[in-house]
Amino acid sequence: MGVMYLAFFDASVALAVLSALAYFMYTFSQYRAAQAAQHARRHGKGARARSSMRPALATASTSPFARALHLLSGYAANQSAQTVAAVQRVHATAIAVPARSDFEVADAALPVSEESAAYGRLGSILAWLLAFTLAMTLIMRTAITGHAPWTNMYEASIALAAFLMFAYIYFENRYKTRTMGVGATGLALLLLLFAIWVGAAFNQAEPVAFRKIMPALQDNPILTIHVSMMIVSYAFFIVGFICGVIMLVQGDAAKPRYAWLPTAEAADELGYRSVTIGFPLLALGIILGAWWANYAWGHYWSWDPKETSALITWLVYAVYLHARGLRGMRGKTMAWLLIAGFAATLFTYFGVSFLVPGLHSYAGVK
Repeated sequence: MGVMYLAFFDASVALAVLSALAYFMYTFSQYRAAQAAQHARRHGKGARARSSMRPALATASTSPFARALHLLSGYAANQSAQTVAAVQRVHATAIAVPARSDFEVADAALPVSEESAAYGRLGSILAWLLAFTLAMTLIMRTAITGHAPWTNMYEASIALAAFLMFAYIYFENRYKTRTMGVGATGLALLLLLFAIWVGAAFNQAEPVAFRKIMPALQDNPILTIHVSMMIVSYAFFIVGFICGVIMLVQGDAAKPRYAWLPTAEAADELGYRSVTIGFPLLALGIILGAWWANYAWGHYWSWDPKETSALITWLVYAVYLHARGLRGMRGKTMAWLLIAGFAATLFTYFGVSFLVPGLHSYAGVK
């Protein structure tokens, strides 16, 4: 069992590296296509070039490596096309932003080369494999220890990486966007590297049996639901953070700065949808945490640093939802609120564990 656990964990790290590289190459290929299109327009070839710029693949001179990537990802592309067609038929009126295969580019006429599309499909395949190996890592960890795999910072970081990948895959398949893949897989890789470091530095990688953890953590059903809700909400907040960064990069101008990135409006919509998923999960996690606190310590709320930081995070996202949903605010203010919420999330997850001692000092880093 331990060998299988290590095998799945090592495979997760390797897949995180490969998927981040694939998504980077996809994004870089889109960037090069945008630069080439801009160069063509500057030289008076814009009209002729635009007539041939369709969302379909460009068939002009591609390298053998690009053809190999295209063949490798052909089956996944076929399945993806069928899924997109079904989603468009069922949800045509429910999607506020275009759900096309080229949704992630600001300029719908931007050519998609065979090489670029192959890198994108390869990144998607690797992301699915990464999510699978991370899920198996958590399952193996649970089987070994006999308790939920998030009783310390090492386990929680692996779990957060897993939930982040599932959250990203949901958005990629639901809204047909791969541009956030670099950020999602890159942050998942950082979380896994952090898990390796904290596991070695604080001896957390060694599994601890359920009977050996502290009594406050032995109410397994409450702990499992409470912590899992918090971690899943953090995963969706990370997706919202990536959208906020894209909004700041694109700016408030009517014409996007970068044709190979989603428009600010599209990123704003995706960020909003990620928060609408993460916000109620965070609220549920806080409520269950209060229930657990009353069971373990005899009181629902004690203004412990972890509790206070989680409440502040909830309030930041409450302000965001109020400003955007009820006030109709858009633009940079919303982007900064997404980033502020992510900063509060980071402090709740890392800062309280490393900097501020309290009743929630269960991360094992003291």
